[in-house]
Amino acid sequence: MKKITNKTTKRIVKKESEAAVVSQPLLTKTHKKINFPLILGLIIIAAAVYAYYRFGVVATVNGKPISRLAYLETLEKQDKKQTITQLVNEALVYQEAAKQKVTVDQSVIDAEVKKVEAQITAQGQTLDAALTSEGMTLADLENEIRLQKTAEKLANPQVTVTQAEIDKFLVDNKTALPTGSTKEQLQTMATEQLSSQAQSDAVNTWFSNLKKAAQIIIR
Repeated sequence: MKKITNKTTKRIVKKESEAAVVSQPLLTKTHKKINFPLILGLIIIAAAVYAYYRFGVVATVNGKPISRLAYLETLEKQDKKQTITQLVNEALVYQEAAKQKVTVDQSVIDAEVKKVEAQITAQGQTLDAALTSEGMTLADLENEIRLQKTAEKLANPQVTVTQAEIDKFLVDNKTALPTGSTKEQLQTMATEQLSSQAQSDAVNTWFSNLKKAAQIIIR
């Protein structure tokens, strides 16, 4: 057997080193043809985007999504149809408010909460008890008031009540009116009732027109 000397070993190492240097550009060139990690990453991103819009969105309002999470949180208190309708209505109003730069001060909401509380207290209940019986929190009540006041501000109804309308209201609702009230009190009550109804009708008409003009997709 031929003895392998240090000189022979060095020649072998040198040839292997040269072979590695020659083959390295070929390997690098081969890897540049197909970048598997990049392709895999793009596939994962595409799948995530599809999954979000397919399963994470319940509706879009003018191209803006309403997330399934928001839907599920509200669904705990209401059924599916009511929940989606509520979320769509809220989105429409607040999108229009953002477009027109309309906001409602917290002081307005606080004043309305106090009115509601006064009415409930007059009936011998507390606001907390009444909210609990309806499955609501104070935050829920404030959100409803904010939505209503925002819609009213956007609709900006111009309401006028005539004396003829007041007289007709008092005649039509004579049996339901509180006894012992003065004529002035009844007139004031009739005016408030008629004004509130006219304002509500005007807001509903405005919102119907807003909804007709919107692009709404329910999924």
